[in-house]
Amino acid sequence: MNLTRLQTFVEVVRRGTFAGAADALSFTPSAVSQQMAKLEAEAGAPLLEREAGGVRLTEAGRLLHEHALGIVGAVQQARAGLDALLLDEVGRLRIGACPVAAAAVLPGALRLLRRRLPSAEPVLEEATAAATARAVGEARLEVGVWVSVAAGEAADPRTVQVVLRREPLVVALPADHPLAARDALDVHDLGAEPHWRVESPRTRLALVAAGEGYALVPEPAADPLPAGVVLRAASGAPQWELRAARHAHAFPSVGTLAALDALRTAAAPPLALRQAA
Repeated sequence: MNLTRLQTFVEVVRRGTFAGAADALSFTPSAVSQQMAKLEAEAGAPLLEREAGGVRLTEAGRLLHEHALGIVGAVQQARAGLDALLLDEVGRLRIGACPVAAAAVLPGALRLLRRRLPSAEPVLEEATAAATARAVGEARLEVGVWVSVAAGEAADPRTVQVVLRREPLVVALPADHPLAARDALDVHDLGAEPHWRVESPRTRLALVAAGEGYALVPEPAADPLPAGVVLRAASGAPQWELRAARHAHAFPSVGTLAALDALRTAAAPPLALRQAA
């Protein structure tokens, strides 16, 4: 459908009359009437009923109006974003990350973002994966990036999420562990998992270094690897995912889209190298 006709339709409904829409759009009432007639012909159904006090939506009109609002709003947001980009007016951008994601991809992503949008002012917040995901869902962050060990878990419907990287967890073992001599393991070789209620991978690795069992961790969390700890691949190991997200119910700004693209680029090279190996 023609965008100008949809914009005219939205304005007619907002103003309540053809004359009001004509004033808002700098059209003549006759031009508004012609645009609406063509739109109704495209829709194949009457969209408005003319009444003494103005216009009223038909059932078809209510359906189309709901979609037209989203289309027109998206176009306006895109135009505003392009204007901001051309004027170099991209401002504060709130980005949240869990510690592993912050160390693994944020430095590279920020370098890319600053080159592409010099006026952007990233404000970084480090928190747990759950807290970061929740902050994006509550629109307290424009962008969030975190590591999820429950690969394939359902996404919060308040967010739009993309998986930047997906790999099996690796096994961290004390260097003198009997299984450390093997190049590859099976998770069934490992025995009972230690009873730790520890979220931080760095703490888990420190416990391994102290001889307190083993840990399954995302490989980026083990850089730098503590002294006395080795990493081994393990068949059957669960997968971890590096996820990035934005809020689902707000049109993404130029800064938000640029940040997501920078995160995607920063996360991709290690994954590409592993796939090629």
